Amino acid sequence: MRIIPALALLALAPACALALPGEDHWSREVSPAERAALEESRALIEAGRAAEALPILTELAKALPSNADVFNLLGFAHRKTGDLTTSGAHYVRALYLDPDHLGALEYQGELFLMQGNTERAAANLRRLEALCPERCEERDELEAAIEAQRAE
Repeated sequence: MRIIPALALLALAPACALALPGEDHWSREVSPAERAALEESRALIEAGRAAEALPILTELAKALPSNADVFNLLGFAHRKTGDLTTSGAHYVRALYLDPDHLGALEYQGELFLMQGNTERAAANLRRLEALCPERCEERDELEAAIEAQRAE
């Protein structure tokens, strides 16, 4: 009976290897066209055109239902359009798929701040501190957002 759990762990090992913190963890999961669509979506959101990114990301979610980056960007786009409930659900899905997803932890923390929940945002920051002991962009940005909210 002990062989079956060991075999299950061996079967999961390749999937676990794809989700290392800080790694471009979708690089081996997506086609060049899907990668381009992800980058286009991110650029649209960052340019203040999140609503235009939503149809692209919705199609990517159908094609890549296990891709944490897609659901992180869906959460980001919905948050930027003001749909905080849908945004939160997408961050939960992204973190279910990849509990160490730096972007999802940052963006979910920012969502918590928008909802007035500084404690939950601080919990995400603590998680980022554990994942990025030497600092990282996601950690720095969430930390700055928390400090700004506390200063208000």
